[in-house]
Amino acid sequence: MCAICGIFNYKSKEQINNTIIDNMLKTIKHRGPDGSDVFLSEEIALGFNRLSFLDLEGGMQPVWNEDKTIVMVCNGEIFNFAGLRTELLAKGHFFRTKTDVEVILHLYEEYGEDFPQYLNGQFAIALYDCRQKLLFLVRDQTGIAPLFYTVTDDRMIFASEIKAILEYPGVERRLNLKAVDQLMNFPGIVSPVTFFEGIYSLQCGHMMKIKMDGEVRDIEYWDLIYSPEEDDRGEKYYVEKLRELLKEAISRRLVADVPVGFYVSGGLDSSIVACYIGKFLLNSYYSFSAEIGAGELDESRFQKIVRDYVHSTHYSTIVAEEEIWEHLGQVIYHAEAAVKESYDVAAYLLSELVSHSPAKAVLTGQGSDEFFCGYAGYMVDRFREMQKAGMTKEECEVNERLWGDPYFRYERNHPHIRELHSQIYSKDVRAEIQNFSALAKSPVNVERLKGLSSQKRRSYIDYKLRLSDHLLGEHGDRMFFSHSVEGRHPFLDRELLAFVTQIPDKYKLNGVNEKYILKKAGEGIVPKEILKRKKFPFQAPGMSSVVSQPGVMEYISDEKIRKYHIFDSECVEEMKKKYSQKDFKLMGAYEIDYLMIVMTVTMLCEQFHLSI
Repeated sequence: MCAICGIFNYKSKEQINNTIIDNMLKTIKHRGPDGSDVFLSEEIALGFNRLSFLDLEGGMQPVWNEDKTIVMVCNGEIFNFAGLRTELLAKGHFFRTKTDVEVILHLYEEYGEDFPQYLNGQFAIALYDCRQKLLFLVRDQTGIAPLFYTVTDDRMIFASEIKAILEYPGVERRLNLKAVDQLMNFPGIVSPVTFFEGIYSLQCGHMMKIKMDGEVRDIEYWDLIYSPEEDDRGEKYYVEKLRELLKEAISRRLVADVPVGFYVSGGLDSSIVACYIGKFLLNSYYSFSAEIGAGELDESRFQKIVRDYVHSTHYSTIVAEEEIWEHLGQVIYHAEAAVKESYDVAAYLLSELVSHSPAKAVLTGQGSDEFFCGYAGYMVDRFREMQKAGMTKEECEVNERLWGDPYFRYERNHPHIRELHSQIYSKDVRAEIQNFSALAKSPVNVERLKGLSSQKRRSYIDYKLRLSDHLLGEHGDRMFFSHSVEGRHPFLDRELLAFVTQIPDKYKLNGVNEKYILKKAGEGIVPKEILKRKKFPFQAPGMSSVVSQPGVMEYISDEKIRKYHIFDSECVEEMKKKYSQKDFKLMGAYEIDYLMIVMTVTMLCEQFHLSI
C-alpha cells in the first residue's frame, strides 16, 4: 500500500497550485518512500507516494486506462487481481503494467460504478473519469485502508492521512468534541467522525461519487450482513471449508516481489496465520514479535513455541515500560487521534522492528475476535436474563436507541458513565454536550441488527465500533505506515468473511469455548499449547504507573487543562491524586483510563494546534 492525496476543483475557477499537492505528499512521505508522482489538470490533482510490492520498475501511479480517459491513484492491494486480469484480457482490455491495481481501471470501463463489487483486497481509491468529469472515492469493505476528506473553497480535498489535508491553506484546525465523546463511550471513534472538526473519514464499504457541479453521493456498496436464519450443515463441513478458505486468504497475501513476514503474538489468531504459512506455504518468510509485560502478561513463551514450530527467521523486541511514554507523542502524531490505552506504542515499535528487516509487509491475525466471538462480551451475553434485572428504564432507552434492543448492553452502562463524564468535562463543554453527544444517535445502522441473535448483533457492532477505525485505523494502518510497513489481514478476506457470516453461532461460541470452530480448524496445524491456552486480553501499562513522571505531567498539568477548556481542572486534579495512590490499579480492559484520554486529547491539540 502507499499514500494518495488529491484536490478536485469541482466549482472553483482558480487553477490548482501544484505546490499544495507537493506539500501534501511530503507530509505523508512515510507511507510511500519508494517514489512520488503527480497528475495535475485544471480540475483535478492526484498525488501518489509509492511503497513498492509488485512490478517494482513499472508500477508507478497515477495510472491510466488505454485511451487516457480515466486516471487513478490507489493505496492498496487487490488480492484477486490475477483472476480479474485474466477475465479482463479475454474481454479485450489492454494492460500497461504488471501491478494488481490496474485491474480497477478496466473494471470501471467494464462495469461502471459497480466496479468495487469485484474487488477482494484492502484499498482506498481515487478514480477520475475525464470524459464525464466524475470523481470516485472508494474505501475497502472492512476499512483497512483509510481515506479522509473535507470540502473547502468549492474543492474536495482528500488524502490517506489527515495531516496531508491540513496542508491545504484555509483548512480549519478545530477539535471535534463528538470524537472525544465517542472515545469516552465506545472502543474508539467511528467513521465518518474524526478528531478534526469538518474533516471526515470515508466509511468502510462506501464510495463517494462527486460531480463537477458539486453534487456528492455517498453510496454504500458493501456491508457485513448476518441473516437471522441459520442453515446448519454440520461441524465437519464448516471446519473443512474454513481451512480451505484460510489457506487461500493467507496465500493471496503472500504475493509480492519483495519479502513478506508475519506477526507472532503467541495468541490463537496470529498463530493460525503463522502455522498455516509454516505448514503449507513457507518459503523463507520472516516473523516478528514484541515482548511486553511480565508474569501472566508475558507471552514470550508462547511466541517461542510458534516461531520454533514454523522455523521462520525471527526478529523480536522487548518493550520496556519507559518506552511506552517516550514514544506516545509520536504515536498520537501518526494516529491523528487520542487513545485510551497505551498499546498503540507496542504496535508502533513492532513496525519499527519490521522496518529494520528485509520484509516490507506483514500478515496479522487482526479481525478474528470480531467474527469468531473472541471477546468476553460474547460470554456475558449468555447471562442476558441476569443483566435485565439490573437495568434501569433510562439504560433500556439508550440501549434501544443505540443497539436496537433495550436489554443489549455493549460493554458499558452508558447513562451511568455519562454521570462521570459530566464531571470530567469542563463546565462550558458540559453545557453543550447535547450538541456532540455520542449517545444521541446510533453509530450503526440499527436496521441491520433487527432479528439477530445477541452473538451476531455483537459481532456486527464490534466490526463497526472496534475493528474498522480503532484496530485497523489508528492502531493498525497508522502504526504500520509510521515506519513504511504494510499490514495484511487474512481474516478480513472478502470470500472468507462471506463464509464466516454463514457459520451457525454454536460453532463459534461452544458453551464457554470461544472461537471453537477456529480452534478445530487449527488442529494438527497449530501447536496444542496454543490451542489450549486460556485467552486473556492484551494489556499495556496505564496512566497509574507513570502519573508522577515529568514528561507525562506536562500534558495533564493545570496550565494545559485550562488552556483548552475541554476538561474540568479540579476533576483532573482529583484523578491525578487517585492514580498516584500506592495501591491504585485500573481493572485492565474493564475500566476506562480516563486520565489517559485527558492526556492524549491534550497532546493531540498541542501537536496539531487545535482549538475548540
